[in-house]
Amino acid sequence: MLYQYLETFCRVVDEGSFTKAGESLGFSQPTVTKQIHALEQEMGAVLIRRGQRRLQLTPAGEVVYSHARRILNLVQECRSAIKALEQPGHGELKIGAVFTIALFTLPPVLEEYRQEQPNVTLRVRTGTNQHILSLVLHDEADVGLTTVPLFHPQVSTIRLFDDRVLLVASPKSQWASKRVVTPAEVSQLPMISYQRHSQFQGFVQANFAGAGITPHVVMEFDTHEAVKTMVQLGLGVAMVPLSAVKDDLAAGRLIELEIKDFPPLARTTSLIVRQDRHPTPSMASFKQTLIRLLQAPQYREPPPAQTTTPETK
Repeated sequence: MLYQYLETFCRVVDEGSFTKAGESLGFSQPTVTKQIHALEQEMGAVLIRRGQRRLQLTPAGEVVYSHARRILNLVQECRSAIKALEQPGHGELKIGAVFTIALFTLPPVLEEYRQEQPNVTLRVRTGTNQHILSLVLHDEADVGLTTVPLFHPQVSTIRLFDDRVLLVASPKSQWASKRVVTPAEVSQLPMISYQRHSQFQGFVQANFAGAGITPHVVMEFDTHEAVKTMVQLGLGVAMVPLSAVKDDLAAGRLIELEIKDFPPLARTTSLIVRQDRHPTPSMASFKQTLIRLLQAPQYREPPPAQTTTPETK
């Protein structure tokens, strides 16, 4: 019964309503209320307060919710592990990945993994680096893929590859023929920027400041896909990870501009897993696929440099 109470409690918190929680679980509203009261008696504390507009967790409720989510996920992991024993090659794999990894790096990995493990159900959630860390810590993701080194006493980290960050422009733009620009010239170029409060943009800005570059930001977006689209249209230049523009560089839709005397930039893509997690067969095989594909030298190399200018293409 305690497991059911925890499940009902989490559903109430997630739905923000006793009534909606009951509907999703197939219980009446009075039954949901009774279970929450029983859980509060079991824990010896009030967990939820009803406000005028929404439910509010008490400090004790925050603690119980955090542990309850993990308990529910652990039970689900146990069920999946037993299923994998009974039906080898089956099971579920929950992956947390930073947006750019999910969009540009993960698809070919998942394509190969599905060929190797066609009966494993894949569930992918995206978010920021800190959100992915939280998913792994709370067992809401079996594995996580991040773009900055994350150090946590409960997490094991495997470095996969360094993703270069480079300045790109449209080959049709007026500044494309230079190919090499000085820091002073970069400060004058219209810059298409990734969202300013992100870790990625903070990383770029810190290195720009060290080189004396003050970017002239004319547009700002919350996805690298939008940023590179604006650059392709010739509306400005942008600092982007190589993984996001590798195909565009190879196809000639974008070109790289070298910044004179500017140190090479790269962000590290890593696999993170809870140290106390018992690896399931699906986790082990996914790790092997990642290492085989993403630690391969050819993955880390940039595409061949363009040898023709826009005028001679």
